[in-house]
Amino acid sequence: MREGIKMGQRNYGAEELAEVYRLMGDKTRLKMAEKLSKDYYTISDFVKLFGISQPLASQHLKKLKKAFLLKEKRVGKLIYYKLNPNAKDFPLISLLLNPLKKSLSEPSVCDYPPADRIRKIAQ
Repeated sequence: MREGIKMGQRNYGAEELAEVYRLMGDKTRLKMAEKLSKDYYTISDFVKLFGISQPLASQHLKKLKKAFLLKEKRVGKLIYYKLNPNAKDFPLISLLLNPLKKSLSEPSVCDYPPADRIRKIAQ
């Protein structure tokens, strides 16, 4: 029997886990995946949200698409992307995104004015 980590119906070996971690190891791609887990976004949306170039946003989405993690919806000339909850790696990706979702929903220390930051850090 193969050793690994069981997620849903899937058993992940070390090589498969490493591949998913490599894919999600980029902070921009991780933030994109977090957004895509909630709603549909276009490449232009990510350019505006993250202040990255259109080719870079396309490249990140291409990697997620190549891993079969995205579903897409065409509306006119635009393509909207969203994480595919039926993707084979979705349970593991969701597990990786949970801490990020929590941290993004809480205000960051940087969101406070300078004087309040010191008090917040001291707590």
